[in-house]
Amino acid sequence: MAKTNADGSKSLGRGDLLAIAIGNVIGGGVMTMTGLAIGITGRSIVLSYIICAVMVTIVALPQFFLSGTIRMNGGFYTQAAMFGGKWFAGLYSVVFVSYFFGATMYSASFADYVLSAFPEINGKLVAFAILTIFVVLNLCGIQVAAKVQYALVIILVIALLVFTGFGIVHLEPGYFDENQFFTSGFTGVMSAAALLSMATSGATFIINMSREAKNPKKDIPFCIVVGTVIVTLLYIGVGVVAAGVFPVEHVAGQNLSKVAREILPTPLYIFFIVGGAMVALVTSLNANLGWLQAPIAQAAEDGWWPKIFAKRNDKFGTPHYIILTIYVLCSVIILSGMNVGDIANIGNTLANCVQVILCLAIITMPKKIPEIWKRSQFHINDKLYTFLCVMGAIVSAAFVYYECLEIHMNYVIGILVYLAVACIYPMIRQKFHKVEIEVSYEEA
Repeated sequence: MAKTNADGSKSLGRGDLLAIAIGNVIGGGVMTMTGLAIGITGRSIVLSYIICAVMVTIVALPQFFLSGTIRMNGGFYTQAAMFGGKWFAGLYSVVFVSYFFGATMYSASFADYVLSAFPEINGKLVAFAILTIFVVLNLCGIQVAAKVQYALVIILVIALLVFTGFGIVHLEPGYFDENQFFTSGFTGVMSAAALLSMATSGATFIINMSREAKNPKKDIPFCIVVGTVIVTLLYIGVGVVAAGVFPVEHVAGQNLSKVAREILPTPLYIFFIVGGAMVALVTSLNANLGWLQAPIAQAAEDGWWPKIFAKRNDKFGTPHYIILTIYVLCSVIILSGMNVGDIANIGNTLANCVQVILCLAIITMPKKIPEIWKRSQFHINDKLYTFLCVMGAIVSAAFVYYECLEIHMNYVIGILVYLAVACIYPMIRQKFHKVEIEVSYEEA
């Protein structure tokens, strides 16, 4: 487990990072988006998961090589600043903030599962309460949050294996009925894969915890690969069961509680709802709140945001103003009553826009740090590295396209306005405030 440091730096070991990666991934995909994806493509969701995993791996490969070369104290923001330049860093600092939609989605989805068992409860209050609990946990320091994550992920994996094991024997006799597959054609398969991309790609976000990692150049690439493989296998099993116990039209757009109630004995059903569904969502919420901090803090250090956001608590080493600001933003969305599907789609689309930006930025890595790159344990041919970055950008752009097909036009317009503001903001900020990009990476 992690060794506690007063400032929270260099304290997370490989086990901590792997738990954070797996916990971050499992939640949005299996618990929130599986039913939505089934509604789009039916039992072809298994193919969508496989396609998604392949595409997400393509997007993650440049991050794999980069994270094995340097420690990035500002995570993804460091990448944008190092390889994209000053304006690009400012743009990224604005777009990155949109990841708070993830924390909102996990909180709202948690409330949905509580409501499935206790329909008389106020869903907004439940979402607000669980968000509050994990905000307080993260205010207490990254080590505390990591220890909680470690224990919760063990429970989570067991719960998903129980769901899959019991569900396989309850599959419909006509599981392979052609009318249950490709319900929206190939476009539906790809749209479902795009919807699931945020869930499957979550392992790469531990790059944003490089500052806290003991040995990031070895542990982060390992956790990206192993975490993605473990989660994809779990997803495929759960996807088969979720789409196969009932006819597709009975589970389309719903969470997993209906299927779980059908296949599991009451004690195991309760365990799945609590230890599987609810724990999956809170581990994702916990991880999301954790990795949001460092990039925003580094952007504040450089001057893109008020310096107060870079201030860390003397006792816990946490950027408490950032955490509290995220808390307020999430609370506003929760109280607005926006449904989980819209939150997921908007957050997903913005997240993949971010990945397009990053993949294009880090193409310059071999030229910006040539000697460090040559010494990297994962050094490859520069042309191959460039090809992987371009492919990552293309795949991310494809995700954006297919996601926009599922979003109401008003939300698409809102996303475009947000991106336009992100493009203009760096020029305005530099005109009225001093912005200096600090070195926020280390070879060691």
